[in-house]
Amino acid sequence: MAFEDDEYEIIPTSPVRRIEKRIDQLEQGSYPNEVRKLIEQVVELIKSNQKIIDDSIKANNELRAELSKIPESIEKLINHMNEFMKLLEESATEEAVSDVSKETMQPLLVKMTELVEQNKKSFEASQASLATLDMIEKRLKRVFMQQASTPQSPPPMMHRQMPPPPQYK
Repeated sequence: MAFEDDEYEIIPTSPVRRIEKRIDQLEQGSYPNEVRKLIEQVVELIKSNQKIIDDSIKANNELRAELSKIPESIEKLINHMNEFMKLLEESATEEAVSDVSKETMQPLLVKMTELVEQNKKSFEASQASLATLDMIEKRLKRVFMQQASTPQSPPPMMHRQMPPPPQYK
């Protein structure tokens, strides 16, 4: 018999009715509030992403426009540098110096001459000091050599006046 193979169970009908109601709601398209909120958030996220992409495209286009101006600016800069170099070469090859520049350079030339003279005097004073130190070193060596050969007698003291130190102005 056909009834012997089928299994039967007694269950309350209210849970089954609730499940049927939910299925009807889903089939009719009336979603619960949570699903609706999730869909709204996804749509909002998509809109904000699209706005970011549009801003990126706009910034990219502006950057390309600015970058396209660079070669022209570099060319202008090179032209200006070439003109500047030509002016430098021309000024370097000029033989005659104007009277204004001679007058301007005269005080500088005087100061430079004074510095050279002071350096010469300083050098001469240094040379004199070195010569004096060299003389003192030789005398001290001689005294120590004499002391080493005759340890009993004290070395004679040589009293010689040192040359006066150089005068600086």
